[in-house]
This record gives sequence, structure tokens and C-alpha cells, in this order.
Amino acid sequence: MMKMITKQDESLISKKMVDCARDIDMCLYNCLTDYMDKDFMNDALSLYLSKDGAFANGLHIDNYNTNSSVYQIYEGFRYMVMAGLDKTSKHDMFSVIINKNFNVLYNRAEIIDNKWNPNVESTKDFAHGSLFENTEENRCLFGYGPTAALLGYTLRFCAPTKAYYKKALKMIDIMLKDFYQMDKLTKYEFIGFNSFLNSLRYENILVDDQKKIEEKLIKLAKENVSLEFDDPSKILPLDCALYLNDDELKSLIDKQLDYIVDSRAHHGLWEHKGGWGYNKYPEEDTAMMKWIGAESANNYFYLKKFGRVE
Repeated sequence: MMKMITKQDESLISKKMVDCARDIDMCLYNCLTDYMDKDFMNDALSLYLSKDGAFANGLHIDNYNTNSSVYQIYEGFRYMVMAGLDKTSKHDMFSVIINKNFNVLYNRAEIIDNKWNPNVESTKDFAHGSLFENTEENRCLFGYGPTAALLGYTLRFCAPTKAYYKKALKMIDIMLKDFYQMDKLTKYEFIGFNSFLNSLRYENILVDDQKKIEEKLIKLAKENVSLEFDDPSKILPLDCALYLNDDELKSLIDKQLDYIVDSRAHHGLWEHKGGWGYNKYPEEDTAMMKWIGAESANNYFYLKKFGRVE
């Protein structure tokens, strides 16, 4: 029998989220529970816009940089998708957020070999986790991950007449040629290509490629998936198979969902199992507290998606 979040559990989660979650994570949770309209996410994200208009200012908890970066833009759009936003939004801030973030992404962000560099050099001046060091090692670790997701988000959030949309299609053509030749993916590439596939389905575009992408992802996921749920560095089922239609992988996702239901802390929410990778900044302690709300909102998204909330 599937393990569930009961109405009593949800009541406690809601109370504790109010006590400790950041506004952005509270907003996502409220959108997921239908307590708030999804357009409220535009207002919540507007607080994280930097001086160039793109996302920054600690939107990703492990990066305190006040300057925008590709990864922060990816993080902002990820929140928008989880809340259910798309190009039909009529909210005043939606067009501002989309235009300013895509301007930075397509006109200013560093891109090498058809991949955006998720990180920026200015991060060294702020508290941050090692994942956000602007190094070649991290660039390889991210690979096509954020790029694949962001190209999908462009299709979801932009009208086909937009220059950003047309540029995305050109980049997608190159990316897919590379993808079909790849024989392994990093954790972040699995996440990114799953997100990209979801965007293609949502927009009903590149239908022939959808099947080819899914077949390849299923093959690689089965070769690389791990059930070491306590280790966030591993490629877990929800990383590599979130949007894949395969019975074997779905059974592994069910195991991870059972684990998530069982792993709530004594206070009723979920705690983050990651870290910054070094003992360099005292802000990491504060970040771990912020992660409680973010981890809980993310887990609630997964549990609701797969019917684990009563």
C-alpha cells in the first residue's frame, strides 16, 4: 500500500510552513494546495529580481550573490513551472519577469558549446556553496542540465513570435544532435532533460523527438539510477525519471516517495540532506534553516503530483 500524507499531516505541514518557510516557498506551497492563485508566484518572485532585472538575491538558498546568474534564472523559472504558470498569465509582473530574465539569458549570459555557464565569477564575493564556484569542474557537472531546462522554459513562457523563442529552437536543434550521441548523463543533465521533455509535451511541440528523447532517457536512467535516498549526490528516481513513462522506473519512484513520506522530521517538515561542500561560510547554518521550507515545498510538489496527498 502506498504511503500517504494524511489530512492531519497536511494540517501540521501547513502550520509549520507558516512558522519557518521563506515567502517564496510559502507561496509555492500555497499554490500547490490551491490556497492561492498561481499568479501570486509572480509577486513572490519579483522580490528576487536583481539590478539587471533577472533573478538573484539568494533565490537559490546556497548562493547569496546579489547579481544574476543562469542558475538563478533557472531556479526562478523552476518555481514558476511548479506553480503552474505558463505564457497565458495576464499578471502585470509576468511579462516583466519573462522579458528581463530572457534578455539577460540570451543577450548577456556566457555560452560555450551551446551550453550556458550556470555560474558567474562575481559569486566569489558572496557566501555560497561549492556547487556555485565558477569552475570548469562545475561547468562539466551541470553539462546540458540547466540549458535543457531553460530552453524548454523558453517554449513554455514565450510566444512563438518572440526572438527568444526562435533562438531557442536553433539551440534545441544543436542540443538534440548532441543528446542523441551522449552515452551518459550527470545528475543535473537528467533533471534538465526531464524538464525539457515535460515542456515539449506541455507545448505539444517536436512530437517525433519527444519519443526519441524519452526512450534514451529511460535507457540511461535504468543504467544509472540509485536508491541511496540519504545521499543527495546520487542520481535518484525523481532526478532521472520524473517525467518518464516506464513501469520499472515508476516502481522506483514509488520507493522514493515512500521514503519521503517516512522521512519527515519530528517538527513535521523535511530537512535538507545536502551541504555547501566546505566549511567556509557561517551563512551555511542559516541556509540550512531556510532549506526546511524549500525542501518541504519541493517534496509536497512530488507527493501531490503522484497522488500521495489525501
